[in-house]
Amino acid sequence: MSDFIPIYELDLRNNLCYFDGIQLTEYDNTIHDTGYTYSGITLILDYNNFTSYFDTTGHTYSNIILNNDIYTYTGLTNEIHYLQIETFHLGATPYIDPILSGLTEEQVITGFTTDIISCSDRLDGFSGTCCPTQQILSNLPYVIITNEGGGIDNCENYIQRRTPKGWTLDFVFNKNGETNWTESVFWFTGVRDEYEVENFADNGISFRFTDEGKISWTSYRYSGYCDISGFTELYYIDSGITKNALCPDGTSDDFNITITFERNNVYEDDCDLANEGGWNDLIVSISGDTTERLNIKWTNERNKRLGTLKLYHNGRPLEIEVPISPISNFRNLPVYKVKNFEEIVLSDRGFQPFTHVVGGGVTGSGGIHNSVCCYSIKYAAYFEDYLKPLDVRQRYLTTTKTAFDINECWDPCEDNIYKHVTTITSDIMFYMVDSTLITSDKN
Repeated sequence: MSDFIPIYELDLRNNLCYFDGIQLTEYDNTIHDTGYTYSGITLILDYNNFTSYFDTTGHTYSNIILNNDIYTYTGLTNEIHYLQIETFHLGATPYIDPILSGLTEEQVITGFTTDIISCSDRLDGFSGTCCPTQQILSNLPYVIITNEGGGIDNCENYIQRRTPKGWTLDFVFNKNGETNWTESVFWFTGVRDEYEVENFADNGISFRFTDEGKISWTSYRYSGYCDISGFTELYYIDSGITKNALCPDGTSDDFNITITFERNNVYEDDCDLANEGGWNDLIVSISGDTTERLNIKWTNERNKRLGTLKLYHNGRPLEIEVPISPISNFRNLPVYKVKNFEEIVLSDRGFQPFTHVVGGGVTGSGGIHNSVCCYSIKYAAYFEDYLKPLDVRQRYLTTTKTAFDINECWDPCEDNIYKHVTTITSDIMFYMVDSTLITSDKN
């Protein structure tokens, strides 16, 4: 268990799932440019008014905004000033810095250029530099770009495109005193704000709470079949759900949700990860240019992406809902794992791929991931390996339960039989349990 080190650990308990204001403060770029004029500008602007100014054809900026984004302001005597996001507000009074006194909010907003710089690190030449991981601010969902932000120079993948064996998600939530459940996505990986099915199929998956208190997962999938006319492409929604609602006692305060995926096949080196059902199966040549695109080879190698999905509540496995056998008197046994679950291998298709989203989903993708989770997220972690059931249980008992206010689903089982006297007559057996007389036919 000690070998399992999370790639990220987050505390988002006080973050806003709804906000109407964005606060910007000036970034002091004299570190990169000694001739830069730093004025310490501070602004609180209407969130929708500000983000809509940066909308582009086919994409809404409020759907893809990132906490590291840097904005260029030229509305002050044509000087260049760089502003960064400080925080988000709900119900805050708009504020215009006195240095811009006399300007309306609209005039201030139109003083920005529409080009957005992805992080302050890129102010040093704007090229050849990779951005660090996203700042944790006050907003939900929290979005992580996974294919940069790692390593000393931020240019290595922060999160592996595909892991050798599998992965694990670990959360601690609190419903903030709510008794009823609110349907909401709490984790997503994939492309954002993408509306072309050939780009978002097999390129995203989300997990959510349902309004019944169950956990479900959803992904848009690619498939097809061959006949005399050739290969015909098909798309379908792949989803599943736990059988029962999370128990009320076990969710009355903090509660732990763990999700693991273990691939059937282990691929230890980068070559196998890319080729054995990986992104190299998507590469095709179009007019001499190679691109990643869904095709028959991707479908034929689906079995190399299959594995087992398991979900846990407070360290114990959750039963999965499966079809009931129509056979009379057939014994339907509980199922605690999803076999032949197909992993998501993020590929270079669509708009802004390679993301993890904690505390919500995304727009696009046919609308199946669009949601925000307003529950308190006291802990969120991602492991690039799968935890076995004993590992999950040990982590819960030794780390999670001791750090959070968790109630168990059931009281400890204690026998309350303190007197047992049996008397047998010719046909009836008499015995006492807890001072209660019970009779039973001997046969």
